[in-house]
Amino acid sequence: MSDPETRRSSVLASLEAQLGRASGAQQPSGRNPGPIEEEGARAVRALRASDRKRGGADDASAPNASDSSPKQELVSPSLPRRRREPSSERHTTAPVTPIPQAPERWRPEAFPLLPERRRKRSYGVIVSFLLFVALPIVAASVYYIFYASNQYVAEFRFAVRESSTPGPVTSATAAVGALVGATASSAVVENYMVTDYLTSRQIVDELQARVGVKALYARPFIDWWSRFDGSKPMEKFVSYWQKMVRADYDQITGVAVARVRAFTPDDAYLIATTMVSLAEKLVNDVAMRPRRDALRFAEEEVKRSENRLKDIRAQMTEYRDKEAVIEPNSSVVTSNTMLAQNLRATLIQYQTELGALSRQNLRPNAPTILALKSRIYAARQQLAEVESQVANSRGGNRSLSRVVGQYEQLDLDRQTAQTILTGSIQSLEQARANAMVQPLYITPFVRPARPESSTYPNRLMAILTVGLACFFLWTIGLLVVRAIGEHLA
Repeated sequence: MSDPETRRSSVLASLEAQLGRASGAQQPSGRNPGPIEEEGARAVRALRASDRKRGGADDASAPNASDSSPKQELVSPSLPRRRREPSSERHTTAPVTPIPQAPERWRPEAFPLLPERRRKRSYGVIVSFLLFVALPIVAASVYYIFYASNQYVAEFRFAVRESSTPGPVTSATAAVGALVGATASSAVVENYMVTDYLTSRQIVDELQARVGVKALYARPFIDWWSRFDGSKPMEKFVSYWQKMVRADYDQITGVAVARVRAFTPDDAYLIATTMVSLAEKLVNDVAMRPRRDALRFAEEEVKRSENRLKDIRAQMTEYRDKEAVIEPNSSVVTSNTMLAQNLRATLIQYQTELGALSRQNLRPNAPTILALKSRIYAARQQLAEVESQVANSRGGNRSLSRVVGQYEQLDLDRQTAQTILTGSIQSLEQARANAMVQPLYITPFVRPARPESSTYPNRLMAILTVGLACFFLWTIGLLVVRAIGEHLA
């Protein structure tokens, strides 16, 4: 028996065994076998009948082959095969247990197929596609092709520079600048300030005061979707303005680019040129404000120093009138000092001559010695009188030392005020020089030009964008709806 027949016999045997166990288990309960068991038994019997028919056909052809080869044995699949003995010995065959055939109704092709769920043809997908994808695309196409107003773009490029020469850059400064990503331009803050100013409320107010920018975007020929309602407040127009203007600054190149959109070429050119002038005014005001403040402070300091010097000079004049002396140091003190120096020199000379005569062994009462002693005495008296004039009172007034001390204090105040006034004047001149030089200036190296063709709207790109957005939203919604429907089913 071949391997397929062996496997078939084993399968039938196992089916019959299972059916026998099932029927044996059902007999004690007195219950009739169910339809499944009956169908199984019928299928096994049908299979056995088909095997017997095929076996009979094989037996009819077997005598022709028995002359040349030994007869094949039918062996149960549950029993092992016996080893063949030599032809000289007597052959014995093991008894084969008959296996009942399965009924035909148990064959796979006899079982009925499960009923398939027939899907109802739904038109909701088509309707939703038409409503949420096709209709918006058609509406966008009609709007952008027939109704959307042309928008013209005026562009200008500028850079904020410093007029003063920057200081020396050391290696440490360069290293720190490389670490923090600093650029060579030192006016980065001013460039960012100007770009922010171009989209701020301040420039909107200034443009409204100069050219009436609000009315330029509320012209009646502009389509309803793009036109601004002139009755709305200025805060709404600022939001509208930020959509129509774009200003960017590239920190690497140090160049700022500003673009403004309008609905006529003349309006775009007018707004762009006005923005350039307003940006220059802003940079000038920002750069000159600290210098004007410094100039005003220097002028006030000069006035304050002048007033202080005038007060001190008035005090000195009053003191001179009160003490009846113009210059104590030059009139009294200086003359007394010179006289005291001369008297000291003469006294030293007399003393030297007296010492020389004493060494000549002259008598103490010699006329020459007595004359020199009288001269020395007179010089000492006169020197003491000159030196005592500084501390003594003069003409009933205060002492000369006190007069000179107060005068010197006033003179010191005068010199201090004079020095402060000189420094204030120098600071004022420097502030005036700095105020005349503009430290920052804006350089619009690409000035705005009048546009000749419209740039916006990009009709094809706008329609494609609307179509893709609607299609993605519709797809997501469709998946969500189907997921909910399957979950509920």
